[in-house]
Amino acid sequence: MATHPPNPLDPDSGGTGHGEAPRSERLSNWTRHGVILPALVLLLCLGVTRQLWQDARDSARQELQTRFDFRVRESNRRIEQRMLTYEQVLRGVAGLFAASSQVTRQEFHRYASTLRLKENYPGIQALGFSAQVPASEIARFVDAMRAEGFPDYQAWPAGSREWYGPVQYIEPFEGRNLRAFGFDMLTDPVRRAAMEQARDTGKAAVSGKVTLVQETDRDMQIGFLMYMPIYRDGASPDSADARRDSLSGWVYAAFRMTDLMNELQGDRPVELDVEVYDGNQMSDQSRMFDTLQESRAAVFSNPLTSIQRLEIAGHSWIVVNAALPGFAASADTGKAELILRGGISIALLLALLTWLLLDDRTRALRASEQAMRLALYDVLTGLPNRKLMMERLGQSIAAARRERGRVALMFIDLDRFKPVNDNYGHAIGDLLLKEVASRLQHSMRESDTAARLGGDEFVLLLPRAESNQGVAVVAHKVLQELNRPFLIAGHEFHISASIGVAFFPDDAVDEKILIRYADDAMYQAKHSGRGTIHFYRHPGKQA
Repeated sequence: MATHPPNPLDPDSGGTGHGEAPRSERLSNWTRHGVILPALVLLLCLGVTRQLWQDARDSARQELQTRFDFRVRESNRRIEQRMLTYEQVLRGVAGLFAASSQVTRQEFHRYASTLRLKENYPGIQALGFSAQVPASEIARFVDAMRAEGFPDYQAWPAGSREWYGPVQYIEPFEGRNLRAFGFDMLTDPVRRAAMEQARDTGKAAVSGKVTLVQETDRDMQIGFLMYMPIYRDGASPDSADARRDSLSGWVYAAFRMTDLMNELQGDRPVELDVEVYDGNQMSDQSRMFDTLQESRAAVFSNPLTSIQRLEIAGHSWIVVNAALPGFAASADTGKAELILRGGISIALLLALLTWLLLDDRTRALRASEQAMRLALYDVLTGLPNRKLMMERLGQSIAAARRERGRVALMFIDLDRFKPVNDNYGHAIGDLLLKEVASRLQHSMRESDTAARLGGDEFVLLLPRAESNQGVAVVAHKVLQELNRPFLIAGHEFHISASIGVAFFPDDAVDEKILIRYADDAMYQAKHSGRGTIHFYRHPGKQA
């Protein structure tokens, strides 16, 4: 007959094959196992916790880097798109000159007024026209300007030169812009280079870093200008020589850099330190803008730093973006911390449980699981209960706030369920509720949560509701599933459901209001004839 090794946990099993092992030996085994096994479990759990904590921390860093890269792309794209918009404004002004043999001051003023620069194109300090005047005609040009009602007009700075480029029109014709009236921009090498580039290419050109003549001793800022050439008789010459011969002047826009960048930032939270450098060199001399006015060494020591070159109307800018301390602090490190704290707690708990399990290895786990199940899940259907649903809803709304996402909540109330209970008894009704729960689970995505609030009321939580259409698809799928016949204990039942849907943040700002609005929408669906879906709409809001 085959023999079996002795079982040290079985008091009827002989430890030596000659009867029951001595009590002292069994106690020694229990004591030795009671020390070694919990210690091994503790060390193993702590090791796993450390690895998971490191993985979560690396994931949080990667997520932070990804979010930083997105913010940088978004910031640079705003600069490029805004400058393209301003270029289109200049093209529109150029079209005014092309459509008229001579644009008068009143026509220029009316056109600029219709643009409503401050409201529609914030960031433009001035919109103007600078004529190209040969030396032989400058005296006649100045006399004509004075005859228009500007007796003090002059092309400045004074001096003789072959060509002049004085500001003839400028809007808004008020405030600091009056200081630029008559200024000959061709006398400044930086402006002249951009003007000649625009003249020879027939395209918009941006100047390098300048100080606008509009500046005073108060609130001085770095500036730049964008030029668009105007050719006589609306011509479009096809060569550089022809363009030079046909040039009559330039329309231009002047910008104050700090005003422009602050306008681009708007009311958004300041998360990045943005620096803009003129040309291809990064130096104090070429710096045009800095959010914080910090030293470059402080910026470049930041691991979350991006350096990119932008081409703005034929001119290069270097844009440096560095994350501010608040940006890094907003990283979701809670998961790593939760894993660390939870892992240590679990390690200690498991070590303790291991020690207890050597005495009674089933009772504690069974009681713990049952308590957890009763606390968070519906006993009948196995779905999350109200408590767990509220926790997940709160987490989903918190995530949506961080990521600027949307959360949808469906409130589902069964139609024609009460007659089932009344006519067939609660046992049949309970089986029907369990089948309803099963169909809800098959109708939703893995990221969604179906819960039972009580009675015949259910909710479906969609933490990633990108579009109303997608939510409507899920709602219709649920309704379709619940409209199918139910075969319960040999009986066929036909029920349906009224579904109300509400969104965060479109409809509600927190979970309590969201639940209430979804409930209101459900009652609207029920009043609409049952078996329908209703999206919450604020009272008085147009459909």
